[in-house]
Amino acid sequence: MHLISRISNRRLLSGLLLSSLILLPTVALANYSPQRRNPPKESSRVGGSRGCPGEGNIPLTVLLAPHTFVGKTASVRPTLAWFASKPEKTEIHLYEFGSNDKMHQTIAIAKIHKSQTRAGINKFKLPPDKALTAGKHYLWQVLVQCTDGSNFIQEAEFEIVQKSGTLEAQLFNVTDSSQRANIYARNELWYEALEEALKIYRQGQLGKIDSELIKDLILVYKDELQKEQVEAKKEHIQKQISNLQAILNDNISLKK
Repeated sequence: MHLISRISNRRLLSGLLLSSLILLPTVALANYSPQRRNPPKESSRVGGSRGCPGEGNIPLTVLLAPHTFVGKTASVRPTLAWFASKPEKTEIHLYEFGSNDKMHQTIAIAKIHKSQTRAGINKFKLPPDKALTAGKHYLWQVLVQCTDGSNFIQEAEFEIVQKSGTLEAQLFNVTDSSQRANIYARNELWYEALEEALKIYRQGQLGKIDSELIKDLILVYKDELQKEQVEAKKEHIQKQISNLQAILNDNISLKK
């Protein structure tokens, strides 16, 4: 009788343990896959310079942001992030598009000394007095001066959208950066998703969430590549895919 009771207790305990494991929250991967992708306003331009002479496998600078379509953020002070293959004197330029979608007004220019940059992911957050405006459309650039005196420029466009009540509900009481990054990614807010992922980023080594975001962006680019008909733009998209893939492949070499 005691043996049967012990067996029953073990089965009950095993069932409870299994139930608790099933009920444990799981952290889904980022899943950034925007359905509506508005083309950049300056759609005739397909990118900045090809890069500095003598660069290695990874270009000097790669923006960690959508290039082929307009990214979204609900923040009036978004974090702008880029990957650098080595420390370089860098300038961040931010412009606001005018009503004609062609002219843009300078919002901020930040000059970052070489010693303030690093090999790996760098980021810049707008100061409090440079808050942007919801509903507006912006372009940001990373400019690096090459040793031969030429400039290497990478740029991306983004718009500021309103944060929905649904998103607020999803974020309510969620403090884990990985989970928050996933929520933002599923809501197509690239800049917030990456900002949360970078909170747990160890310099010189990509983490799980930021790696998954980069992989997601590669998949989006591949989808864009299949739809694009203009050869020059196809080459630009393929270049972005290659750049991001190189970052993932060479991740191990960046460890200090």
